[in-house]
Amino acid sequence: MPEDKFEVFDISTILQSTKDLFKQSENAEIVANLEPEILVLADPEQVKRVFNNLIKNAIQAIPDTQKGRIEIDLTTIDSTVSITIKDNGKGIPIEHYKKVFVPNFSTKNSGMGLGLAICRKIIESAKGTITFVSKMNTGTTFTITLPRNENT
Repeated sequence: MPEDKFEVFDISTILQSTKDLFKQSENAEIVANLEPEILVLADPEQVKRVFNNLIKNAIQAIPDTQKGRIEIDLTTIDSTVSITIKDNGKGIPIEHYKKVFVPNFSTKNSGMGLGLAICRKIIESAKGTITFVSKMNTGTTFTITLPRNENT
């Protein structure tokens, strides 16, 4: 992992550009509800990596037999920023819950199973949290919280 380069940036801009990157996905409609000009102190490139990973995973979780929908929400509650990425995919089996953020764990045929472990490290290094809730055959929602940078 490269060394963190923390700076204050508008997380809504990063989230919008990540959404735009995936908008051509044939299998999923991506809808975003983003509050503008939400400043955080983190490494913007690393945070972009987190969003890329979560949206890519959400798209891959949607069965080929259904139209996917991914909802991205960015809101603030007091001094906290909350980002949710929700899909209508297969869901995560309950027996995998404790392994989701463990390095080298994967349910996919390809990849090294490092994505979510790295996501957690990036978010926690920015003093945030990443959690999820999932229901089989309904979907999964990942929630990221970060401290809001209010020194503008």
